[in-house]
Amino acid sequence: MIQLELYELKNICMEMATLGAASYAKLLMPGKDRISQRSAYKEYGEARVKRWVKSKMVQPVRSGNKETSKIIYSRIELMASDEAEHLNRFINK
Repeated sequence: MIQLELYELKNICMEMATLGAASYAKLLMPGKDRISQRSAYKEYGEARVKRWVKSKMVQPVRSGNKETSKIIYSRIELMASDEAEHLNRFINK
């Protein structure tokens, strides 16, 4: 049985609502969902993003065909991975 404080449950609900809104915004404006690798590292931390890629929680995509092309991430995938780690602390204490 999982027990959460009321404020923790409220925060989880708010985080899920934010993800839902961001997902809807992606449907309306797909280009706004894209974030560069540099920005992803700055916002979420390089080690965390690399861990999410290794565990296949996020899927980076090259913006071109060359090996030197910019690496792009989905902002929604990054946000969802961040929230999943956050929830994991509550669920798997």
